[in-house]
Amino acid sequence: MQPRTIQQYVGSMDKVAHELVDNIRYFSKQNENNEMPDDFQGELYKWALESVGLVALDRHLGCLHLNAPKDSEPQQFISKVNDMFELMYQLDFLPPIWKFISTPALKRYVKILDYITDTTLKYIEESLNRSIAENIPDDQLSVTQRLAKIDKRIAVATGMDMLIAGIDTTGKTLATLLYFLAKNPDKQQCLREELLKNLPEKNSPVTKEVLNKSPYLKAAIKESSRIAPTAIGNLRTTVKDLVLAGYQIPKGTDVMTMHLLSSNSDEIFKDAAKFIPERWLRATEDQYSTKNVHSFAYMPFGFGPRSCVGKRLANLELEVATARIIRNFELSWPHEDMTFSGNLLYGITKPLKLRVKEL
Repeated sequence: MQPRTIQQYVGSMDKVAHELVDNIRYFSKQNENNEMPDDFQGELYKWALESVGLVALDRHLGCLHLNAPKDSEPQQFISKVNDMFELMYQLDFLPPIWKFISTPALKRYVKILDYITDTTLKYIEESLNRSIAENIPDDQLSVTQRLAKIDKRIAVATGMDMLIAGIDTTGKTLATLLYFLAKNPDKQQCLREELLKNLPEKNSPVTKEVLNKSPYLKAAIKESSRIAPTAIGNLRTTVKDLVLAGYQIPKGTDVMTMHLLSSNSDEIFKDAAKFIPERWLRATEDQYSTKNVHSFAYMPFGFGPRSCVGKRLANLELEVATARIIRNFELSWPHEDMTFSGNLLYGITKPLKLRVKEL
């Protein structure tokens, strides 16, 4: 998606971020320690789906309603997508018994995909019908509404990709970022000082101009994704025989670059284990500067024509939500260090029980 297209959604993203902030405020008042609940990661999944739903469908799905039942349609959709990623790992990376016999994992995977497909189709049909009934101007149409005027099949496929890919990935990335900010109060304060200049009031609107004047915000997101990228590598299939680092690689071989390793190497990034957003600031000229680091050492969204098509949207969601949260709250982490793990996606392994103080 082009930058000009993405920028028109800043206001919508801010509305969703306000809902998330309201929920954080509510959760913090539910216990004497002002901590987030054990399932706070799930709240970030809801935020991610609500955000991408606005862009893909021009629709509020109601994911962040506090009184929504646990078996609400958005919650079921999120749970199915979570399960889908786990089953994808089992089917793609473990011994492929399913190629010879129909396994329980394969049957469950197909059933989940049927549910996701049917639900997405319903959302898209409702979105298209609404655009016609309300005669929505072209410049206000959602992504799928615009694509449907060209080819409805492309609109459906794109809508499914956006809804499926925009939940776990962005939700996990925000969870990781909030943890690192809570764990590093000095860096959190640097970010807050930047935000205080651009957002003088707690409810000052987040605009594209505000984001353009927030380099530390962008740097914090990049640094979090460097240490613990949600996608730990990039997989490509060779289209011809080649020699790579002295190894003969036949055509048709799957090759993965593990940038989780390169981005955490002290040989490439000074004190790689430390959360130092200043690495990414243009003004930084010291030993931590990344100006001379190979660009392929850090590729959280991939590279080239097959890089993540949702990169700009994901970054916009993260920038707006993080700005809104840090402007409203001081985060702290009074627990043992977080651990990270993952199969297809990499993320936190323990409850994100952030301690929150209202500013």
